Amino acid sequence: MTRSLLSTAMIVALALPACAGEEAGQEMTDLEAAQTSEAMTEISEAAAASTVQSELLADLSQLREKYVDLAQAVPESDYGWRPADGVRSVSEVFMHVAAANVGIAMRALEAEAPEGADWYTMDAESITDKATVVGAVGMSFGYLAERIGEISEERMMGAVDVFGLSTVRAAMTFTLAHAHEHLGQSIAYARVNGVTPPWSM
Repeated sequence: MTRSLLSTAMIVALALPACAGEEAGQEMTDLEAAQTSEAMTEISEAAAASTVQSELLADLSQLREKYVDLAQAVPESDYGWRPADGVRSVSEVFMHVAAANVGIAMRALEAEAPEGADWYTMDAESITDKATVVGAVGMSFGYLAERIGEISEERMMGAVDVFGLSTVRAAMTFTLAHAHEHLGQSIAYARVNGVTPPWSM
């Protein structure tokens, strides 16, 4: 929500002066000046309201939606597809991300394992059942969002030792970057198999 408001306000603020200057020597009207000022005020307010938590949670929400949509869109018959020997398959990538979301959150935040996540106690990447994979992916992002939502800004800068990362904030940022990296991989896998990501239609 904050990111959307910030982006919209920036577009308005940048677009208005450009439109006003289309004719040589044309000055910004009072209305345009007021609209630009209002847009800049919205940018400042949105930036002030933004926190590390809110930014991480906004990103997580989009990631969860895309992963679940993509996992649902890929036919189960393609879940075993892999581009080459020794490379993760479609389902293995999904489950790798789900396990990382839960595992890193548990380590960095000293959290309990999510209830009902039987798949996490198994060799997660060996699971190929589509319903289980889709459920695990969705649950993992929900779990990560809940854990992030529970901690304070001060705790974000708390010390940890996870994959060489020294703060909770760094660990959470790494987890999201990891998810983005494999989302790109999963999109490529899907397109090679003739599946268009639902949000691209």
